[in-house]
Amino acid sequence: MSHVPPKPFGKQVFAIFALFFLAIIIVNSIFIYIAVESHTGIITQNPYEKGLKYNETLSKAKSQRHMHDSISYDDGILRWELVDTNGDSINTASVTVKLIRPVQDGYDFETTLNHITNGVYEAELDLPLTGQWEAHLKASWDETQFQTIYTFQNAQKK
Repeated sequence: MSHVPPKPFGKQVFAIFALFFLAIIIVNSIFIYIAVESHTGIITQNPYEKGLKYNETLSKAKSQRHMHDSISYDDGILRWELVDTNGDSINTASVTVKLIRPVQDGYDFETTLNHITNGVYEAELDLPLTGQWEAHLKASWDETQFQTIYTFQNAQKK
């Protein structure tokens, strides 16, 4: 009886393991490259300081005076009407708005709303892009502050 030596099965197993780990290394390298190349950088300036002030912001929001306000954006004009809980118009406020484009950085700006009549403040906005915008409105009068956020769509092309 002749003895047939076994086939070199160990080399095949080693080749399968080597190909398996090589495939994992290649796939991970692709994911790492995509992650590094697609990272846009810092989302918020001074995130640590803003995080520390978060509780202060929450307490201010809870203690904020209740108001009756209405906000609208039509034909390029942002209008904010301020009325206190007694129904009296607030006519002496200093009103500012920070306009933010949430989907694209680099187009944010601030402007002032002018008092028109009976607690109505407005400004004509020259928004550079169509789409969704956020208006961070802030009014100050008689040592009182009120702020709110209004989201709207700009359909006008510049």
